[in-house]
Parts: sequence; structure tokens; C-alpha cells
Amino acid sequence: MTSTDNTARQALLRRGFALEYATLGWNVIGIVVLAVAAISARSVALAGFGLDSLIEIGASTVVVWELSGTGEERQERALKLIGVGFALLAVYLLVQST
Repeated sequence: MTSTDNTARQALLRRGFALEYATLGWNVIGIVVLAVAAISARSVALAGFGLDSLIEIGASTVVVWELSGTGEERQERALKLIGVGFALLAVYLLVQST
């Protein structure tokens, strides 16, 4: 790999990290807003949407781990946790809708 390729790769990594941190910040703010809205409106749909934002935070964390070059075993474990999170969200929404 040439120094130009390495420089471009580093610039792309910085951009990726910046985008993921912006996504994390957006989702944290979203959870707070949705929690207040869900409680005041007593809305299951808003609570489910807030839980979805929580899962998205986990997914963004996985992307940050991937960009930082961590091992595959850790990534697989995190992806399984995200899958379990989505499954639990589906069960929650199913129970609440019935």
C-alpha cells in the first residue's frame, strides 16, 4: 500500500468515525425525546420506536468497533446481541399490540 492509499484510508476512517459518532448522538437525543413523549402519551408505538433507537445505538457501536479494527469474535458477539435486541423488540410489540 502506498502512502497515498494509506492517507486516503485514514481520511475515510476519520469520516466514518465522525458519521458514527453523529449517529450515536442523534439516537441518544432521540431516546430522551421519545421516552418523554411515550410516557406522556402512554404510547406503546413511541416506546417501541425508542427501543428501536436503543438497538440502533448498539449497531452504531458495532460499526465503531469494526472501524477500529477489533477482532471478528467480538464483532460476531455484538451482532448476535443486536439480533437478540431486535427479537426482544418484536416480542414486546407483539405482546403490547394484543
